Amino acid sequence: MLVLLIALLVIWPIAELFVMVQVAMWIGFFWMLLLLFASTVAGILILRHRGRVHWQRFRGAIDERRPPAREAFDGTMITLGAVLLIIPGFITSLLGLFLLFPPTRYLVRLAGFALFASRYRMVATGGAWGNRAWGTWRSRRSTWDIDGEAVEVTVETTEIETGPGPTARAEATPPPPSLPPAGGSDDGR
Repeated sequence: MLVLLIALLVIWPIAELFVMVQVAMWIGFFWMLLLLFASTVAGILILRHRGRVHWQRFRGAIDERRPPAREAFDGTMITLGAVLLIIPGFITSLLGLFLLFPPTRYLVRLAGFALFASRYRMVATGGAWGNRAWGTWRSRRSTWDIDGEAVEVTVETTEIETGPGPTARAEATPPPPSLPPAGGSDDGR
């Protein structure tokens, strides 16, 4: 793997320079520079516009409670394609264009699925079920009946000494108005 990475880092720039020289000999040096500049500007504009659009599609898929796998993959491929357009070079620009078009993105998605599907396990979460499936699952569960008793506790207002300093006052909530006061009746008898 390390040998492949080193070979790629050495061979790729040499191949880019070779293609640039061939294009410059074919159409002229100025036009070659203009094409590289146009590719960079196009990559920046695509990255700015399509990145925002795919982020909205990604958020829309999440709001609809469906897995955003396709939106995430397309957004990643478009971002990678735009970045490859920004990098100066005709081979990288060609690869970037390959990733930007939907039919070729579909082919890349199929190839990626074929390569990596056997290595990873697909798992669905509750967020992907949607409201209807969650309600159906909950309705099939058995119901539980729990007996219990609630007790209301009230605390009288008291003063607590904290030592040689200020006096702290603990206050409790007053009893509800429907209950008579704790000391007897209201008429003073």
